[in-house]
Amino acid sequence: MNITMVRPPAYSAGLMGAQLVPYLGISYIAASIRAEGYAVDVVDMCGEDISRTEIVRERYVMYGMPFSGLKERLRPSDIFGITCMFSQDWVFHRDLIKYIRGLYPESIIVAGGEHISALPEYCLNDCPELDICAIGEAEEIMPNLIRAVEKQCDLSGVDGLAYRRGDTGVIAVNRRANRIGDVDRIPLPAWDLTPIENYLSRGFNYHIRRGRTIPMLATRGCPYKCTFCSNSNMWSNPWLPRDPKLVVDEIELYINRYKADNFVFSDLTAVVDKKNIVNLCNEILSRKINITWQLPTLRTESIDTEILRLMRLAGCRELDFAVESASKKVLMSVNKRNDPERISLLIRNGLSAGINFSINIVIGLPAEGLKDFLKTYLLLMRLAVSGMQEVNIFPFIPYPGSQLFREFILNKEITLDDSYFFKLFGYADLGKAISWSHKFGPRTLSFMRLFLFTNFYAVMFISHPLRLMHFIANILRGKATTKLEGVLARICKNIKAYFAVTTSTKIR
Repeated sequence: MNITMVRPPAYSAGLMGAQLVPYLGISYIAASIRAEGYAVDVVDMCGEDISRTEIVRERYVMYGMPFSGLKERLRPSDIFGITCMFSQDWVFHRDLIKYIRGLYPESIIVAGGEHISALPEYCLNDCPELDICAIGEAEEIMPNLIRAVEKQCDLSGVDGLAYRRGDTGVIAVNRRANRIGDVDRIPLPAWDLTPIENYLSRGFNYHIRRGRTIPMLATRGCPYKCTFCSNSNMWSNPWLPRDPKLVVDEIELYINRYKADNFVFSDLTAVVDKKNIVNLCNEILSRKINITWQLPTLRTESIDTEILRLMRLAGCRELDFAVESASKKVLMSVNKRNDPERISLLIRNGLSAGINFSINIVIGLPAEGLKDFLKTYLLLMRLAVSGMQEVNIFPFIPYPGSQLFREFILNKEITLDDSYFFKLFGYADLGKAISWSHKFGPRTLSFMRLFLFTNFYAVMFISHPLRLMHFIANILRGKATTKLEGVLARICKNIKAYFAVTTSTKIR
């Protein structure tokens, strides 16, 4: 059996651009397939042609290999696996699946990822060329599927699949596969099958460019049940940490093999257990490893100022706190029980530790009104004066797989079609927002977003003028040491892409 895993190109709308990063999911799955003795190839369409951009469907930027490049790149395979993580990309992924089907009409095409796990039956109906959907963690699902295909067994015995029955074409959905309980036995990502050097040499990652960066997981899952998040549908809610010693073993492996010196932990909720993060830091310190690392979407239940200092000592340089709103009413409405004031105090106390802090804000949540928005605004201004370095502001989107998405579907406020999926690009398009709020329209929401964004950075730079000088100097040197500088660099790249298309159109 020959297996090919395909990571599609990256896509963006507007000028902010996409973050071009190596994919953990497809590398983990490829490693699990290889560990079972099967031949597997990974085609990373983004990473293999990482400097290429193209405007598609008139306004979207595609990063990476064109579909036509697959004619020479793809090897004949019994099964093609496509990773479909983000729902806004579905229309493009559907086109890719159709293209691969045209090249290999007899092969089996499987798709997986968060989007597929949220809408397996829809995806099968919307894309007749797609044969099978893998739902949830696929490190065990894919090897089980391959064995069933190899032995020509009925797929009804493979948990975690949605597929068409060959005799009737009726879609069958098997029982969900159990979560992988022993996360320490999952094979490490098969980075050797990917164009990892293309990412490493450019320092690409979701955070600040600090060197040769590899993404990692120290934990899997999230115990919380926020109604705007698709975690429960994709992973269910157990939070499963890896042994910190094995995590640091993996870090040392990448230092020796790839000369990596920066690590981004892509965990859903990295810190739930205080003992776990303390053990991780102490393990790094005891081995005297000189690295930097970052954590995303952090909560504060298990963190205090002393732990922040320990994390900084062990190499942590950036932390993102998932605040979402300063209104407790809004937070309770989405089943998020964190305390924004406690987070604010922790950030203010933790700034002296030398860590770069940012918070994530979501505007336009269903329960948010003007008073709630003003609370968020005042919180941001206090944090700007205190010295917090960054803010991420996103409009609320009822994302497939979340409880709020299901409520919008039941209320017939969402129609699943191409238009809906394209609207999801609004999360990263500063010039355009789609409102799902009954209180704020799209233009108002766009203004709110820009208002928060510009006011935060204006107050932060005015109250910390040296940062403004560094910012200007970095822009002139083409260097990105903050997320804001990274966004501006991507905007410049996208302007060039749009300009190139406009110029070529005029020449024709």
